Amino acid sequence: MKPQTRLDHEERIAQALQYIVEHLDEEIRLPELADRVCFSRFYFHRIFQALMGETVGEITRRLRLERSVVRLRNTHIPITELAFEAGYSTHEAFIKAFRAAFACTPSAMRRTLQYNGQLPTPNGVHFGVSSPIRFIETQGEITMNVETRTLETRKIVCMSHTGPYYMIGATFGALAGWLQENSIPMGQTAALYYDDPDVTPVDQLRSDAGAFVPNDFVTEDPRVQVKDIAGGLHAVATHIGHYDGLNRAWAELVGQWLPSSGYTFPDTPCFEVYLDDCSVTPPAEVRTELCIPLQAK
Repeated sequence: MKPQTRLDHEERIAQALQYIVEHLDEEIRLPELADRVCFSRFYFHRIFQALMGETVGEITRRLRLERSVVRLRNTHIPITELAFEAGYSTHEAFIKAFRAAFACTPSAMRRTLQYNGQLPTPNGVHFGVSSPIRFIETQGEITMNVETRTLETRKIVCMSHTGPYYMIGATFGALAGWLQENSIPMGQTAALYYDDPDVTPVDQLRSDAGAFVPNDFVTEDPRVQVKDIAGGLHAVATHIGHYDGLNRAWAELVGQWLPSSGYTFPDTPCFEVYLDDCSVTPPAEVRTELCIPLQAK
């Protein structure tokens, strides 16, 4: 990995962490946090997790619980009030989470003098403690072959899909029907993805099911849209196997390869290109290209 790129990522993640620490009493919204540190909304969550070893939600919940221990030790604030301060809607939910984290109740913790209230973490960040962040090195071996390619701009006719990504097949079926209705050969297909499925509510995930068409293709049919998949430098990884494995492949590409690649990335959609017809190709042999737009540092 290029040292300057790694440093740039670490600096921006550190800024995001500082914002979290200073706003523990507020709802931390991932899109706004990504914008604040000038990270792509799509990739921010996985880059944060790759470098910190915790998601934004996990580190926020942990720091709030650690803060509640400090409050228990140093104040007489009622436990119900501490529950609300820690982000729990009920006293019971707070007790359950507290017991799961510390193996005791808040009342017992208030009487305990030995434990400092710090929960295990790989990054060394604790509430009320000033210490350097221990950024995580890339974990595990990159098992997929990732290439950097300069792609040509290509035109695609597509139908919008909202909801679980794995259900986009129904939208592809509708697109195939539209192509047949209009006597348009169905060649290579692709899907564009606009949201991070790890952080976006599943019913709000946005994607497009598309088929590549000639560059001079036009239509005024409101059932479809014609878009350009922008060319330029891309990371391209080929996944071979059933579509069920695509989510894990994306996690490896974005969470492991991308932070170590030496590249940054524009806030533009990633996409999949389906190289084989899954109706005739055995599932174990189906090839799918996973494509991420890149920017060189």
